[in-house]
Amino acid sequence: MGAFSDFTSYAKETGSRLSHQPLLHEETRHLSVSQSELFHYVTDFERSSEWIAGALKGWTDNSNAETPGGLGSVRVIKSAAGEPIREVVKAYDAPRMFAYSAGDAAFLGLCFEHLGVMTLEPHPDGGTVLCWLAYGRLASNPVKAWAGKKLFHVALGRGMKNLERKFPPR
Repeated sequence: MGAFSDFTSYAKETGSRLSHQPLLHEETRHLSVSQSELFHYVTDFERSSEWIAGALKGWTDNSNAETPGGLGSVRVIKSAAGEPIREVVKAYDAPRMFAYSAGDAAFLGLCFEHLGVMTLEPHPDGGTVLCWLAYGRLASNPVKAWAGKKLFHVALGRGMKNLERKFPPR
């Protein structure tokens, strides 16, 4: 896959601008899909159950959105347990970036002040480099902090593996 540092700086700059919390986890892959096709896929919240780990169904609440699916929209994700998770789109720059935030209740006391950032950069050899970052403040309890870090490792890792199945790595 090679080094991705040339492709992740925008993601990290965006995360630093939108969150004062530390970076908890990063997943980056070079996928064989165009930037616009991948952006359309990952921001089509009705299709989120196809690639987000544990999601059974996804839908969008655009009642506070500037544009459908854009800034202010809410991605709602239903899993097998608990209430649906609501993720508010905090930044949106099609087809390059979107950022979202889930409420503290979604993480059951494991993480607070969450921010997710996804950037999609065209690669000169074709395809797109997708960088997915998770920011937040972990619980002060060491066991909960470990579980919170593991949660992002598993969620982002499995989500990225699902995207790799649909758009194989380059």
